[in-house]
Amino acid sequence: MRKKILSIVRKSGKSGILQEEITKKYRISKSTVSTVLSKLERDGEVVRKRIAGRSYLIWHVDFSPFPVDGMLRVGILKAIEYPAIFLTREDLDHPQIRIKVYPDAFSLTRDMAEGYIDAGCSPLITQVLFSLVYRSIEINAGCGFNGGGVITGNRKPKIFGSSELSTMEFALRRFMEMMGISGEIRYFYSVEKMQDALKRGMVDGIAIWEPYLTDLSPKYKIIKFEEIFGRYPCCTLGSHRPISERREFTEFLKAYKKAMKQLPERQMEAISLESKALNIPQKLIEKAFNGYSYAWKLDENLALKTLEIYGIKLTDEARARIFNLL
Repeated sequence: MRKKILSIVRKSGKSGILQEEITKKYRISKSTVSTVLSKLERDGEVVRKRIAGRSYLIWHVDFSPFPVDGMLRVGILKAIEYPAIFLTREDLDHPQIRIKVYPDAFSLTRDMAEGYIDAGCSPLITQVLFSLVYRSIEINAGCGFNGGGVITGNRKPKIFGSSELSTMEFALRRFMEMMGISGEIRYFYSVEKMQDALKRGMVDGIAIWEPYLTDLSPKYKIIKFEEIFGRYPCCTLGSHRPISERREFTEFLKAYKKAMKQLPERQMEAISLESKALNIPQKLIEKAFNGYSYAWKLDENLALKTLEIYGIKLTDEARARIFNLL
């Protein structure tokens, strides 16, 4: 019954489900629903919010639109750019770190802006754009620098694949402009589909990140973005603004900074954790690991310079609101 009710709540997604609806729709007794939900709440699997009288709205913790006590929900992409996130989870017994892997930067950053995750690692450009619109994201630290590039086949590229509203898209657009390429960009919402499109000839080139850049390098021509733009921040660690002063997040940031400093001596531990969580072969991560430069410290001037390369110049007010750096 625990498994069934948890499944029902999870399937309700961001909308949540009324406690009484579980009883009526699925014909489960009130006492059983109440007992099971109380246990799930204590175990940190669901959250309940009283909305009127004795009515409760229930969410799975992965879809709760507000913070969960004793827990920090962190979103990452399917990339090897976040080894310190996994080390931080290993180092912290409290708060509980719940890592959610997203297929694309757009959905991750939107969830962070709307409060469905508390913090996340996604492209600097994506976090800035969502912060300008939602005004609910602040950027706290660096994750990885460099690590992306363009892969092309033998023919002259005219159609490129990229992820939308990401470092890859903006770097690709700047690259095409500099190279005098007036081509088309098609968006893909998973790295697997983008690679498949390249292999099947549906696109002539793709803008992609590690470890896929290294994985495809034997068969394709590669141009790394750092060779064109110099050192640049790819993803940054941001947070949903209401979480920034909570103890769970301040403890997390402190541990994250420590884990990043320890990364050189804990590299193999981090690689093993990434391999298991992301389902990427450990040997490939080892080979591609140094394709990124990892650092917790984000230089604001470098971030602003990178944004200007991509055509975005922040006002002083926006800069002060967006950047709250370690």
